[in-house]
Amino acid sequence: MNLTHLKQYTKRNPLMVVIGIIVILFLSRMAFFQKSLPPTITHLPKVAVTDMTAQPVITTIELNGHTAEARRVTLKAKTSGRILSILIAKGERVDAGQDLVLLDPEDRPARLAEAKAKLHQRSLEFQADTKLQAKAVKSQNALAASSAEYEHAKSSLAQIEQEIVDTHIKAPFKGILEETFVETGDVLSVGMDDKVATVIELNPLKVICDISEKDIARIQIGGEAQITLPCRDCPKLSATVVYIAKAADPKTRTYRVEMLVDNPDMTLPAGLTARINFPTQKTNGYKISPATISLRDDGTVGAKAVENGKVVFYPIEVVEAKPDGLLVTGLPDTVALITTGGDFVIEGQEVEAVREPLKMPEKSS
Repeated sequence: MNLTHLKQYTKRNPLMVVIGIIVILFLSRMAFFQKSLPPTITHLPKVAVTDMTAQPVITTIELNGHTAEARRVTLKAKTSGRILSILIAKGERVDAGQDLVLLDPEDRPARLAEAKAKLHQRSLEFQADTKLQAKAVKSQNALAASSAEYEHAKSSLAQIEQEIVDTHIKAPFKGILEETFVETGDVLSVGMDDKVATVIELNPLKVICDISEKDIARIQIGGEAQITLPCRDCPKLSATVVYIAKAADPKTRTYRVEMLVDNPDMTLPAGLTARINFPTQKTNGYKISPATISLRDDGTVGAKAVENGKVVFYPIEVVEAKPDGLLVTGLPDTVALITTGGDFVIEGQEVEAVREPLKMPEKSS
């Protein structure tokens, strides 16, 4: 296009010429700014990390429970009679087989003498009939009748001897006479709900607690537990697990656990509140500050670390809360744990890790 044609085009299309000039100026200006602006520099976010190594730890379960007697027996009379005397005051220690209450023997000594004499007579008759039957003088039926009389006499003697024994109400085991329900002169009847006394066994002492369904698999029969009692001078005691319920309480969904503790002097009473500590499995874990715990969007509990310059999320399990931190598992054997700045970075993000020592909360006094 020559100059003459350009002038003619400009006269016919002045608007298009103006628009063209504006576009050329705009493109020239953009090119100028692109050349003059400095290159953009991207800075990685910084997070504080602590290099940690897993340590062998023994996890524990802490529960509340109470002490209880190993056995409790309510004694009743096995024969009728009037109470002659009460030999032991309630609260006193008793030995196995020791007399606690005596009943009036009444006519039992006379009946005993009669039963012995009757047995002697039947014994002689049976011996004589046996000899006669051997000589064919006595029939087999007559000998059988004599034998029956002899056995009946032995049974009658044994019965009256047992009645006399039962007039002595004895302690079934070594323990404490906890309660008496009768007084001297009271009359007891067989078959009636007449309570005489209650004896409890305090050695060994039983400790009872309830454990949740998530922890029941962590203890076993024969396992050890440490018991702390509230009394000022009570030492820490070592107990042995002897019973774990196989069915949960339908109301609390917990399982009953029973332990036994040596109590040779029977000085520790039943009914004390007990703090129970179960050492469980030995595992590799970390003790970390609660501030380092993170949550995924799906609610998974974990901790963030830096690996190869990127944020990594590790799901963890909190196995025990201690005054100076949380005992957790699930982290690798060595880890660069993010201690500060974890809330501002996401999984997979590139970060700059700044090393610092791990700060744990101080123990409460």
